Amino acid sequence: MNPIDELRRALPTLTKSELKAAERILNDPNIMLGSSITNLAKLTGSSNSAIIRMCQKLGYDGFAEFRFSFNRAMMAAESPSVEADHDDSNRLVDTYARYMHLIPQCVSKEQFDALAEAIVQARRLVIWGSNRTFQSAMQLSHRLTRLGIFNKPTDDAIVMSDDAAILESGDVCIVLSMQGRGNCMYGEDMDVMRVRGVDVHLVTMDGRSSLVPHASEVYVLPWISHDDSINFYEDQVIVYMFIEMLLLNISRNFS
Repeated sequence: MNPIDELRRALPTLTKSELKAAERILNDPNIMLGSSITNLAKLTGSSNSAIIRMCQKLGYDGFAEFRFSFNRAMMAAESPSVEADHDDSNRLVDTYARYMHLIPQCVSKEQFDALAEAIVQARRLVIWGSNRTFQSAMQLSHRLTRLGIFNKPTDDAIVMSDDAAILESGDVCIVLSMQGRGNCMYGEDMDVMRVRGVDVHLVTMDGRSSLVPHASEVYVLPWISHDDSINFYEDQVIVYMFIEMLLLNISRNFS
């Protein structure tokens, strides 16, 4: 559903306090970008509880889900077409920048801290990727190596199965799979590792991926290509920024 349209349709059903927030959001959608619920309440002259009730009336669990859906709808509406003028290059850069700013909304500081600590404390670390996602796996691998953290990246299904049979408690596996595709044995191998005590971290853009139940921890990034109707954008740009944020956490807190 389009949260902007849903918000307009819901106006007659909202209380006075909820209506103040809704009308301000519709009149100035940019206030949603990066706003916390407390900040939004101040900007709209409403309250945290009124905003939460408004989001729930639209069918969302709460403000965080509504904010992400709203921001995604805004960015999709601003996607450049393939006939766009050269001047639209600024809009292209701006859209990528906006999605990058969504990463901390999707992955909390606590999650970044936990993943960074798992990487640093790992006895052995493997990184899995497939197809284009393997490029991101290699980027993460190279950057970790430069920090002095030994690791092994692979896109080979046989090597992954070998990893699953060898790794044990104290080891860490990072699986990069944006859409939950790639190696059809991912889920089975992830389960084997978890039984053996391996810490399995899944980085994806699909929170409903079939791989989610097989992971110890899941990090869901904003899905830029999924939000663009002509599939114009490249997901790996967002993954690379996630990697840089993770490396910054490691270098600041664990080096």
